Amino acid sequence: MGPVPQAGHITKEKEAVQLDEEGQASSIPEILEQFPGREWSWALEAFEYWGAPPTVRLYPSGCTTTQPVETGDGPYFVVVDGDLTSTTPVDLVTCDYTPGLVIVTGSLNAPLLYFANNIRVFVGGDVRVSGACFGQLGDRNAMLTVEGELHARALILGSYAEVCADGGIRALVYAHGLDQLCPDIVRDGLGDDSRFFRPELLDHHENYPPILSVPAAVEAAFAGEELFLPGVEERFPERLVLRRNSA
Repeated sequence: MGPVPQAGHITKEKEAVQLDEEGQASSIPEILEQFPGREWSWALEAFEYWGAPPTVRLYPSGCTTTQPVETGDGPYFVVVDGDLTSTTPVDLVTCDYTPGLVIVTGSLNAPLLYFANNIRVFVGGDVRVSGACFGQLGDRNAMLTVEGELHARALILGSYAEVCADGGIRALVYAHGLDQLCPDIVRDGLGDDSRFFRPELLDHHENYPPILSVPAAVEAAFAGEELFLPGVEERFPERLVLRRNSA
């Protein structure tokens, strides 16, 4: 990899931007000195119990790219000081229960956003996703916390993934439940998801109605395919209203 610019937005023209490998090498003490008293500091405790130090990367002037944004297996601690903007999907994951932490002090802008496994994402501004925002897996450790607003065509959460947007959510929400906000389509394993989603995206189990396969939906979205049956989105006009999901 060539030298990384130290001023202005970091713009990459390559197959993918690997957030936990590029940017400036840093350390947790250096980050805490530069960003004291932040609300995400408590999440660093996950690294104390892991036994291996995380890879620490700092993007001092934001990160803008026309390529997909990805992370590796972890453990890693990434701080994007400014906006994280991609014209292609942002895919933030870790390996199984390996901890990962991504901080964006500005806004996150992308056509698709996916977070999963043991990752915690904190965004100081807004999250604006023109397509779907997905979260899954992690035994309640897959978490997206937004200080501003979250805008997406759809917010689709599998088991244990959490989203909290202090400024509210504007999206068609499919989830088990969110603080202060009842999902538009409740993922409880009892409702028939074939009323809403394309047939090839459903899991079928004996004695239970069809339920959306979140991995299949993610794969379809990344391929540019539709998730919902025709007319479904229009049945939920509140998807266009900014709704609070935090006290």
